[in-house]
Amino acid sequence: MYRMKNNGSLFFVACFLLLIVSCSNEGNKNSYENNLGIRPASIAQLDSAHYTAIQWMDSIINIGHVFYGDTILINYQFKNTGNGPLYLTEVRPGCGCTVAAYPKNAILPGDSGVLQAKYTTEGFPGDIKKNITVKSNTVNGIYHTLVFYGTLGKDSLQHKNTTYTK
Repeated sequence: MYRMKNNGSLFFVACFLLLIVSCSNEGNKNSYENNLGIRPASIAQLDSAHYTAIQWMDSIINIGHVFYGDTILINYQFKNTGNGPLYLTEVRPGCGCTVAAYPKNAILPGDSGVLQAKYTTEGFPGDIKKNITVKSNTVNGIYHTLVFYGTLGKDSLQHKNTTYTK
């Protein structure tokens, strides 16, 4: 009987120590990090009770007059204005002439980030307007639309194929 009590006490002490060790991990600012091979962004997207907020500094950008064959880099700046880690979980340009690069890691509260769109001019001359849809773990809507617009030159001559940042 004495052995059973001793093993039971040892079990409770072990559980208590495990609880203390697990609670001391509160200094970790990103609670979605894991060793399970699951992207933290996927977990954050499911955790709607802890969504954060995003503020876009410039969600609509005029790229001006561009020429056929040029590449335009467009930077959309944003800030995490909420209380939890911000993830851009999915970014979808509206057409194949645009690709986007964005932070895959958490943007912590108060920090800023940049989503960069790369637009390769092609198609018919005239007015252009392109959209990029961004999915995030945010209370102010999980979908955000970024827009850039301008005019594709009507010049018949091929341009220098230059890259510009707007």
